[in-house]
Amino acid sequence: MTRCWDGTPETPAETRFFNLRESGYDGPIDSDGYRVTDPDVLATFARMDAVCAARMADEDEQ
Repeated sequence: MTRCWDGTPETPAETRFFNLRESGYDGPIDSDGYRVTDPDVLATFARMDAVCAARMADEDEQ
């Protein structure tokens, strides 16, 4: 069985990715299928999220 959209066999990275998502994890996942745990990378994602949220709020006001 595969969970790939095109029916191809899962790579180990895809298996880890699908398992994380199916377990309820909704955070960032690297290209090897592992949770991103580096604090600097997570801080960058948080800043990017804040910028996007601010831009969306500005668009809603217009």
